[in-house]
Amino acid sequence: MNIVIREWSKEFIELFVDGAPLPLLNAIRRYSLAKVPTYAIDEVTIVSNTSAMFDEMLAHRLAMVPLRSEESVDRLLEVDVATCEKCSLDSEEKPPKDLCDKCFVNMFLEVEAHDNEITVYSGDIKSEDPYVKPVYDNIPIVVLSPGQRVALEIRARIGRGLEHAKWSPATVSVTRHLARIEVDKGLCTLCGKCVEVCPKKVLYVDGNEIKIRNIFDCIICKQCMQVCQPKAISVDGIDDKNILRIESSGSLEPETILKISLEILKKELAEIRSFIEELKKGGGS
Repeated sequence: MNIVIREWSKEFIELFVDGAPLPLLNAIRRYSLAKVPTYAIDEVTIVSNTSAMFDEMLAHRLAMVPLRSEESVDRLLEVDVATCEKCSLDSEEKPPKDLCDKCFVNMFLEVEAHDNEITVYSGDIKSEDPYVKPVYDNIPIVVLSPGQRVALEIRARIGRGLEHAKWSPATVSVTRHLARIEVDKGLCTLCGKCVEVCPKKVLYVDGNEIKIRNIFDCIICKQCMQVCQPKAISVDGIDDKNILRIESSGSLEPETILKISLEILKKELAEIRSFIEELKKGGGS
């Protein structure tokens, strides 16, 4: 297996993987969305809300504000997230207090408009933990007219996208095949229609042939095949050559999301293997 980092920034990471089956990369993709733990606002106590926004809408907007969790990643992995999920309001079973002290972070939001209309932003949320705070300060939450006020007590806790999308550290996580594009020079009339319809501008005419600009940009939409009347072009995916792209909400670095996804997947596969071995020995149930 050969892995090449095609693109890498604070917002996303894209890998080209040669020799690994797509189902394996798809498992990593799904784990990055559903299994990697992060912090998110889970409880909002309304002390005062005289704005035009309903309490429930205000709480929902706060919940979807991504919280920076990168600096607290060791704490995220120490906590049993499945136990923390029992903290939901409709659950009668509560975790021990020492676990809650690790899992929860207290925050508050208090803003009042005096003479002018103001917009309350995510940067107005104050956290007791300097490492767990909104990723961006410029996310609008509510507009206050003169005389209106919001005062909220907030608790963020550790969770997973499996429970709710607000805990998912990845906004986009996709896999796709690397494309194989073949042009039959004997049939091609160089009409250029395939070049015109290509949404990624992968194809171009060079002299007396159609050439490929960057094969990695091809999304295998096959629009070029549809408009080619002599059927001179064919596009298909290569099974064992795949691309994995993960885009982060900012709560965790994209490489951290990828690393933790792999660690969780490896751990769960080991548990399955151990269970199967126990079954073979007659000890499983």
